[in-house]
Amino acid sequence: MKLDLNRITEKIEQNDFIKNFIKELSEALENFSDQKKLKGEKMEDIKLTEEEDLQFYRKKSDFLQEYFKNELADLSKGEIFLVTNKYENDYEYHRYKVAQYRDSKECKYIAFEKDLPANVQLGDVVRKINGKYIYDEQATRSCQ
Repeated sequence: MKLDLNRITEKIEQNDFIKNFIKELSEALENFSDQKKLKGEKMEDIKLTEEEDLQFYRKKSDFLQEYFKNELADLSKGEIFLVTNKYENDYEYHRYKVAQYRDSKECKYIAFEKDLPANVQLGDVVRKINGKYIYDEQATRSCQ
């Protein structure tokens, strides 16, 4: 069988049904692509109402409470902390705030940048083993 692509293309261009179908298909694919982009949004880009924000904060807090309770029950892997903040304009000591969640409270501590793993980010989970902080990739993924 010999395909004459020029003839096929010509017939397609003359057929309104096929032209409309291709146009609709293109639009549907574009919409689908736009929807996929929306699903890929970061949490910072999503605007929540005050009530949704409070509900999200509660659920996150409940999750962290339970996660830290389990992790702090067995200290064989080290004491666990969440890097929550960096002191602004602290050019002398380069301090970070790290937190643990226990007994329905967020317990905040200070950690010095020199003691933390290189390139630590806010939201990272670190473990303190023998006085040294180690980045915990798996726990970080669980807590994000």
